[in-house]
Amino acid sequence: MSETLLTVGLAGVLLCLIGHLPGPVHRWGPQLLALAGMALMTGHRASSGVWAVVAAGLWSAIRACLDRRVRTEVIDLAAMALLMALMAGHAGGSPTHMPAGMAAGPAILTVVVWVTARAAEIMFRQLSDRPLVPTAPKATPCAPLARVYRESGTAIMIISMVAMFV
Repeated sequence: MSETLLTVGLAGVLLCLIGHLPGPVHRWGPQLLALAGMALMTGHRASSGVWAVVAAGLWSAIRACLDRRVRTEVIDLAAMALLMALMAGHAGGSPTHMPAGMAAGPAILTVVVWVTARAAEIMFRQLSDRPLVPTAPKATPCAPLARVYRESGTAIMIISMVAMFV
């Protein structure tokens, strides 16, 4: 069952990457690192996978700071890194041999915080009619299909990772 859930999580990260691909490397680079992290996790190298996702999260956070905008990718990658660290800590490096229910509480708490942070980001974006810095360039609206890929891929990835804990 865990191998199937890891494969579903890998597919979710791949959907996120597809949603970022038509663009410059600073947009799809973090998702490529996250995909590599999930692949490492599937290959029973949990700690290496966690560090790849942490690097992807740092890359996204730095980009968000430079753009002076809140980015959902930072929130998603932080939740992913935390869930992967929980898996690595409780599985002894092998997510397919994780004892059932070992870290279900922290995993569910991670999802609650993730959903709350995503909702807060949406509300902040709706309330803020102007950019934080007047000289910051306006973001170009993304294609609706790319947004669907990113959002559905994120949900699939997080839900499949949490399902491994319960």
